[in-house]
Amino acid sequence: MVNKAKPIPGPLGSVGSQSPVPGPRISIIMPCFQQRPFLEEAVRSVLDQKGMEVELIVMDPGSTDGSREMLLALREEYGERLVLCFEPDSGQSDAVNKGMARAQGRVLGWLNSDDRLRPGALVEVAPLLTSDEPRWLYGRAGMIDGTGRPISSLITRYKNLRSARFSRLKLLTENFIPQMAVFWSRAMWDRAGGLRVDKHLDMDYDLWLRFAAVAEPVVLADELADFRVHAGAKGSRQTAPQLDAAYQTAHEHAAGMGWRGQLALLFHKLLSLRTRIVYWLVKP
Repeated sequence: MVNKAKPIPGPLGSVGSQSPVPGPRISIIMPCFQQRPFLEEAVRSVLDQKGMEVELIVMDPGSTDGSREMLLALREEYGERLVLCFEPDSGQSDAVNKGMARAQGRVLGWLNSDDRLRPGALVEVAPLLTSDEPRWLYGRAGMIDGTGRPISSLITRYKNLRSARFSRLKLLTENFIPQMAVFWSRAMWDRAGGLRVDKHLDMDYDLWLRFAAVAEPVVLADELADFRVHAGAKGSRQTAPQLDAAYQTAHEHAAGMGWRGQLALLFHKLLSLRTRIVYWLVKP
């Protein structure tokens, strides 16, 4: 289904490498392309997590902004826990799927290279996902600007309110789940399947709806990550197309849910209009 290219391993015995273990407990996949200003912070936010065995697999299809050189330097520091895969892909979804295919962890996550994890996030989520059953969870996420400063507190408060209680029908009305604060078991990924490579703007939303068809998530009230808003971010540049794609995805998943599904789609349209207005006012 996905091609497994040979990853670039870290040097054994380098600073940051650890004693051999049966396998990392958590694997985080990081798609990366031309994100050098934020990349080091993103990498360190994963590999500096305490109390866990973590591997970070970075998928870079051909950055030319110095990202690869930075990653190679970071590999010297972190050793084999940082796996670098420099190969072409057909988009972000394909990159994440390829990374998941080679991940060794029982607990999985996906962090974009301009976002960051909060300290202590992984040690909190891992014990909840070590079951052989398909499980997933999400927490809260902060919002930061290009310098790491917290912003848009109204949006984060709203999303925290919406995400506090979960139902699949509620998720059909809008994607209130912060992608960078979601983690799942290997069994869930295998059961639900990977990201759809034909989706480029709302592949996470489609994945959450498929996860929800398998099992309800554990919902945490803690902030696990930060979402960075900057002019180069995909969501900042393509808000309207992203909302259009999300409605189409909701429409696909509402099929067969009767009048409840149709009502959820109506609310989705109304909330999408509201979101367009709000993001136009507050995003760069």
